[in-house]
Amino acid sequence: MTRESKRRTTKMASGWHIKGAFLSVLALLGFFPALASERQVIPFEVNEYDHMVVRLEVNGNDRATGIIDTAATFPMINRRTARLAQLPELDDNVPMISVLGLTGEEIYPVVELDTLLVGNVAKKDVQVALNVDLNVTGTQNVLPANAFEGDVIDFDFENLRVMVYDGRPDRSARLVPSSMKYTDENGLIFVDVRINGRKGRALVDTGSSVTFINSRFAEQSHTRTNEEKTKILQGATGGDQSLRIASVRMLAIGDYRMSGVDILVSDPPLFKYLGLEEEPAMVLGLDLLSSFRLQIDRRRQRVVLSMPDSGRYSSRVNLNARDTRIPVY
Repeated sequence: MTRESKRRTTKMASGWHIKGAFLSVLALLGFFPALASERQVIPFEVNEYDHMVVRLEVNGNDRATGIIDTAATFPMINRRTARLAQLPELDDNVPMISVLGLTGEEIYPVVELDTLLVGNVAKKDVQVALNVDLNVTGTQNVLPANAFEGDVIDFDFENLRVMVYDGRPDRSARLVPSSMKYTDENGLIFVDVRINGRKGRALVDTGSSVTFINSRFAEQSHTRTNEEKTKILQGATGGDQSLRIASVRMLAIGDYRMSGVDILVSDPPLFKYLGLEEEPAMVLGLDLLSSFRLQIDRRRQRVVLSMPDSGRYSSRVNLNARDTRIPVY
């Protein structure tokens, strides 16, 4: 394996552990209020850790950053952002919220931001969970995608922007869409996929830089372990034997087919919480999703993936070659 391949595989491991800190599932106090009713446009940039980063202004301070996460159900900030917002010290009567992440369930205090600005979207009196240990490399905060009011949330990776609007998903003359039904579970979006012909369920997760499958899916779809990449991965994670890399002959999502890809295998507590530990399941991360224009049509419960017609069955979607690197077209 080349030095560059080793570096990319190490980055895959790093992206996985970063993700474990902030994917929120169980919100006892309800969803983040809608931010705006008109078309919302939120520019983002891709940092060196392959996260999709947006600029935030909290209580008038514009030095915060965050991610828009389709697999989060409650907003979360870290200690640095709380300081930037000049939030008061917590008292004994602060409300608490239960949040389940990939690494387990945690209880966090709920604080309130007087103002929050992201892109052209402004909101007052926003409740957020305070996680003083939140450490998303290159960013500090998490905004759930379902916080934004509108029929469609549109991840336009080509133009580095997220748009939220009413009506039907925008169409481009040069892109061919593939539309699929999704199911909503606890605010999480799942679509059907197939690996080597075996059907499974996939969580659409823009908060993860890495695509991965659980061990049940890896076994039932008869994947084989890539021994060389697995050794590098386990070395990067301190010999963690629960992680490995599986080689997949064919991954099918909607009308798209990806052949000869290498995918991380692991079993986060999230799948057990959702009752999926014994079912074939996976997470679709940004390494895969960013190859498309991703549109979530919430009124019709459809996920739409689009790319040029010539790329539908080609090697354009190639996790093995890119690992966790988000392309800029």
